[in-house]
Amino acid sequence: MNRVKELKDRKAVKQLIIKALILGSGNIGTDLALRMRNDQRFEVVGLVGRRPESEGLLKAEERGIPIFSEGASQALAGEIAFNVVFDATSATNHIEHWNLISDRKCLVIDLTPSQLGRPMVPILIGRHDKFALTGQELTQKNFSMITCGGQSAAALIYAMQKGSNRILEVEISSSIASRSAGLATRRNIDNYIMATESLASSISGTRKSKAILVLNPTDPPVMMRTTVTVNAIGMKVDVANQMLSEMEEAMQDFVPGYRIVVPIFSENENIYSATAIVEGAGFYLPKFAGNLDVINAAAVETAGRLFESHFGAFLE
Repeated sequence: MNRVKELKDRKAVKQLIIKALILGSGNIGTDLALRMRNDQRFEVVGLVGRRPESEGLLKAEERGIPIFSEGASQALAGEIAFNVVFDATSATNHIEHWNLISDRKCLVIDLTPSQLGRPMVPILIGRHDKFALTGQELTQKNFSMITCGGQSAAALIYAMQKGSNRILEVEISSSIASRSAGLATRRNIDNYIMATESLASSISGTRKSKAILVLNPTDPPVMMRTTVTVNAIGMKVDVANQMLSEMEEAMQDFVPGYRIVVPIFSENENIYSATAIVEGAGFYLPKFAGNLDVINAAAVETAGRLFESHFGAFLE
């Protein structure tokens, strides 16, 4: 009987179209909408903004995506059917939006650094206990994508953690093109720092974490670059780099532009560093905006995995 149910569930998943409502018509939200237009698992049922003249709303409308120009309340008050909401607005706005949708039977993917939902890094699903997907975790249906720096650094921290006896301190330093940072990103810098540091501690096991974000104004714009530096005891560099190679390959399954450009090396006694860069896929944003690409790719990957394993929890 269980086997029959399993086969029926798999068939249902294949037939299921994930109906996505996207809040926020800025860079992240617009890229999400166009990204999911190329993914057969998703149907974008609406892109929500607050300015009718928004470039994102105009671009979505050109592609036949339904648009809402009077904010989340307008979209949520209508009869539009959806089973996942992607919030690409701001940390403050997400709290307001969660109050509007928390009692609805849908999955919520938070791309803001609000820290309201359960932190999720898809690359660590099945690898790290704190990022498991079980029925109990799904009692909280709000999942946080943390930050772009957190998503790009996770593979580095995890590899270093697996290759050492203990990590004492961890630092994440990300440099992104200033042109890829919109108003919401700039307003949320403090939230970004706190969310990224919290993630670093969760993966590494140390409370001593530090996050740095540099908005680089250079022209031509630079690619996103993330360096992780740790103070670790008993680091086996060869073991850590083997794990890092595996993590890079896994990341490239959903973020093709993710590359390790500086493998783990020892700066001096007990201090180790490694660096990754992210080139964007170019759905809507320029390819230098890898910071937005990595968090959007993580959001789509998380939604897909959740529906594959627990799709019934998000259907009306």
